[in-house]
Amino acid sequence: MARHTGNGYYVQAPADSSWYGGADVGDLLIQARQAQEAKERKQRRIVGFIAFIVVVIFVAVIGLVSYRSIAKRNAAQNVTEDQAYSALQGVKLKPKFANDKGGILFSKAGYGKKTANAPTLEIYTDPMCPGCAVLHQQMDATLRALLDSGQINLEIHPVTFLDNMSTDHYSSRADNGVAYIASNDPDPNHLLDFITNIHSDDFQPEEAADYKPVNNRQLQEQAMAAGVPEDIASKAFGNEYEPWLSAAAQYTLRRPELKDIGGQFKGKLTTPVVVINGKMLDISGISDIGLTYKVAILQSIGLANEDIGVAGKQPAIGADGNPTFPKTQPSA
Repeated sequence: MARHTGNGYYVQAPADSSWYGGADVGDLLIQARQAQEAKERKQRRIVGFIAFIVVVIFVAVIGLVSYRSIAKRNAAQNVTEDQAYSALQGVKLKPKFANDKGGILFSKAGYGKKTANAPTLEIYTDPMCPGCAVLHQQMDATLRALLDSGQINLEIHPVTFLDNMSTDHYSSRADNGVAYIASNDPDPNHLLDFITNIHSDDFQPEEAADYKPVNNRQLQEQAMAAGVPEDIASKAFGNEYEPWLSAAAQYTLRRPELKDIGGQFKGKLTTPVVVINGKMLDISGISDIGLTYKVAILQSIGLANEDIGVAGKQPAIGADGNPTFPKTQPSA
């Protein structure tokens, strides 16, 4: 209890306690407030210190991740062609019919087999590449006819250069489907039809900021529409072939024979790439002179338009001849 004196209020202890003589209530309140403020300052210092440590750890983690990312990218850039080739050969899980350069060969005779006396077309495409879509839209029906009649062998190289242009590794997932279908569905026409479907104008997604996510179910539907059985299509779009796809892309990037020989990207590898009997078609050049892929490829292999799909009418260059590429520079 408290009683008044001329000098102010004093606090008196209960009757069973000793008397707190001379302690001013105001002083006690000030002391209590000061103790509380000291406690709060200490708590703020502790919280601030913890926050500081968290920030330091966060920055360190980000720095470590960035360092590792940069180191990994620099290491990849410093890899030679021979080292990239060796890395590709060392991948444990590869598509069933993949060759040593990251391609999947098929013909009228099936996967991994060549038709005799027929030229081999290698096609390197990325499922997000707009230029690749133009190639497939112009050529796939012709390629199918040439394959079915035994007039060409086809070697597909699925590349994933544009994976970073999507938010969900679209190129890798779509190309994993190419690898899986080739390994599990014995009909190459199903694979080619799937490739056609994903490069169609009403399916191929836009790049970068315009990308709208494409889920695995949508890719499965395109595979089934191409004739791939549902039990295969449902398992085709995981990431089991990602190490092979990545290693194949790294090797492809380092092959000098695949780099542009003219145009604004001279000396760089751009997609699509078309190689005929080991010789690269100058795509920039044929575009400059206004040729379609169909006209340029038919001229290169030596086959008349009216002979497309006609069994027994083989391209003039055969299996080993040099392609007769169109002149890609106008005459002086």
